[in-house]
Amino acid sequence: MKHDERGEDSMEEYYMMWLSRVTNVGIHKVNALLNYFGTAEAIWNASEYEIQKVKGIGTQCSQSIQKAKNEEQLQNWIDEMEQKDIQYVSIKNERYPNLLKQIFDPPIGLYVKGFLPDENIQKVSMVGARKCSSYGSYVTHKFAQELAQTNIVIVSGMATGIDGMAHKGALDGGGQTIAVLGTGVDICYPVEHKALMERIIQNGCVVSEYPPGSKPYPKNFVKRNRIISGLSSITVVVEAGKKSGTFITADQALENGREVFVVPGNITSKFSEGTNALIKQGCPIITGTDDILQALGIAYSKTEKQILKQNMSNNIAKEEQEVYDCIGQEAINAETISRILKREIQEVQYSLTLLEIMGKIKKLPQTGYIRE
Repeated sequence: MKHDERGEDSMEEYYMMWLSRVTNVGIHKVNALLNYFGTAEAIWNASEYEIQKVKGIGTQCSQSIQKAKNEEQLQNWIDEMEQKDIQYVSIKNERYPNLLKQIFDPPIGLYVKGFLPDENIQKVSMVGARKCSSYGSYVTHKFAQELAQTNIVIVSGMATGIDGMAHKGALDGGGQTIAVLGTGVDICYPVEHKALMERIIQNGCVVSEYPPGSKPYPKNFVKRNRIISGLSSITVVVEAGKKSGTFITADQALENGREVFVVPGNITSKFSEGTNALIKQGCPIITGTDDILQALGIAYSKTEKQILKQNMSNNIAKEEQEVYDCIGQEAINAETISRILKREIQEVQYSLTLLEIMGKIKKLPQTGYIRE
């Protein structure tokens, strides 16, 4: 590679990125190679024979590394990232999240679109089922919004349901949020979260260990869950069914010594079977953001809380403001608002739900919505 066009540090990051794409070379083998050679660039320049001398690196692995040394391919990857404004932050980089380094199997690096929030800002992961109740949506948005108002970064997976509401709550609270994807950071999945993804990038970042262009394979979403919990000291499970994938995130958090808090649900609801099972297993219950703040060692006075509440009430995102402007004292339904704004009905319903949660509007039976 040409060093005259880029600094030594950035080139080392690109060599780390290359190493992360070599088949069957995980973090533990990468650490062994780095301990032996010192840098990823030195690994690139090493012969197959030299690589085989590293303890734990067999013939198959060394051959994979040699086959992956394609200068033209690496240059194409670099060009693609620069065109799409994607950064690569390797585990050697000082910007790599320190909490994530401490899990058993941290990613070699993260592809980042947006900006990684300051390392010193507390982070809380919020997870739950894609299919959730209105109660789950309400609690998620409320908690995320309140936490964001106290300068806490919300981490989730940008899926439909609880994840989406967690990001939305953080943004509506004027805070920062991190979305951990099971695809490349240049792919929006699900597609209906395109506007949400753009807001996240402007107020935080989307991250992934998968290269740009990576499609939404189911196994990737299972694997990415360790990153969601790994970025935070606390994981909050809001709502999950009996066989929810949320259990994977909770289990990985516990395995890595992180705290898992659970929002209790209705014992007759299928949406709460999983969360109530976690409570039975000993996970502490939370009934408000004060419980989370206390666990983080943060406390606010009564006056400060009143100011925060007022700020939340005044902070309406552009999408919700447009919907709110369509509503007056005469009832109007979602279909009419959708036609006026020329927006998808699902997006309008999403905004209506949030405006209800914020106490800005109320729904009248069979007629539509009016302002509170």
